[in-house]
Amino acid sequence: MKSILPSFGKDVSIDIGTSITRVMGGNRESMMSEPSIVATDTKLEKIVAVGDEADRIVRRMPDMWRSLSLLQDGFIVDYRVMHTMLHYFLNKVSNSLRRSRVLVSVPCGMTDVEQRAMMDAVIQAGAKEVFLIEAPIAAAIGCDLPIFQPRGSMVIDIGEGTTDMAILSLGGTVQSQTIRFGGGDIDKALMKYVNQCFGLLVSDQTITAIKHSIAIATPPLEEQEFSFQGRDMTNGIVRRSVIHQSEIYEVINNVLQGLLDAIKQMIRNTEPEIVADMMEYGIVLTGGAAQLQGLPERISAELGVPVQVAVNPDTKVVEGLQKAANNIVSLTRFIVNSKGRKGRA
Repeated sequence: MKSILPSFGKDVSIDIGTSITRVMGGNRESMMSEPSIVATDTKLEKIVAVGDEADRIVRRMPDMWRSLSLLQDGFIVDYRVMHTMLHYFLNKVSNSLRRSRVLVSVPCGMTDVEQRAMMDAVIQAGAKEVFLIEAPIAAAIGCDLPIFQPRGSMVIDIGEGTTDMAILSLGGTVQSQTIRFGGGDIDKALMKYVNQCFGLLVSDQTITAIKHSIAIATPPLEEQEFSFQGRDMTNGIVRRSVIHQSEIYEVINNVLQGLLDAIKQMIRNTEPEIVADMMEYGIVLTGGAAQLQGLPERISAELGVPVQVAVNPDTKVVEGLQKAANNIVSLTRFIVNSKGRKGRA
């Protein structure tokens, strides 16, 4: 497959998300972003497309094709899909992959078996070397947090399927954790609410539109509403309805509690000196789901700690991986695992 981004250098970074995979080389202008899915023929069970093309095929002909995802709750569930996707993405962005060093973000607590499978897949795709870095570490590097200074820094990367959290200080990881919470949980809760309270069947795109338009994590100061249409679950007729922001807040309020509890527990298990640093310097949110309106304010109110969302939060992990590639020696202690083409780990 011919590279579409010949400007990619020898170092390639890949952030495999539950919904989106981002690949970067050289600089932010040479980043590729496509859905993390493959399309298969429903009869032959044969993979026919990956990424954007797979997404188009499944949306247009869902009866003939179905989508398969690499990850569920942030962890590998289909190794065949993993091999296919990695080979597709890595070869699409590099004409000289055999000379490339590839950095991959992984969730905290990934098993040795999963790590080896991931590295083997990258090497089989043709890479010279592969390095694994935990997602929140990469996010912290992407945010230029002072991780080598004698002060505590906390980053929370909220993706579609999982949330990765880490507290860093003096060039080391104080704590890191992956929890099964993400933007997809909000989508599922909203879908369930629309089904049960409105009696309507709606598309995933409608739920996404509702979330992006008026979803909020704090009590709304002024009521807003969103008009949408769906198919009546009793008679099949298409009808239009209106959902209010206060309703969405109540739905999201219940879903967020697991995230808030996990953050509180991590802070409780942290040394008081590090917590004092966080009280002063705050927590940084990254990941696509971090853009939920009112989320930093909600977390801050619960914890009594300043919270801010990074600029371009959805790309901070892959940006951090690329920065790490340029300083791999100084970041050795953050490398979870590594492997060269000759099989040395």
